Amino acid sequence: MLEEISGVTPLSSDEKALLDILRKTPGLMDCFMEMAEIANDKVEGLILGDDAEEATVEVMHRAGRATLQGWAERRCKTAEAEVQAQGDCRPHVKKKSCGTPQ
Repeated sequence: MLEEISGVTPLSSDEKALLDILRKTPGLMDCFMEMAEIANDKVEGLILGDDAEEATVEVMHRAGRATLQGWAERRCKTAEAEVQAQGDCRPHVKKKSCGTPQ
């Protein structure tokens, strides 16, 4: 019904999940947008296939770094929350030169 009225196909559950992930990781979204621009010949200066390949590989490297950075940040927060939930955690306190807390 909606498709008939608006001419727009509704998103599948996979597409919705992907959009949700990309919204949570803007660095990854930027990389996917750049790859889409390369694929659709929207990037100036890419005349040869080798140029497009090199640009794509660079974007994929950035996407990998963005993915791993996001993973590490989330994993760190999860680990901190687990340790704090155990109750055995003492916060870091800077000590004076003689070893007593400031």
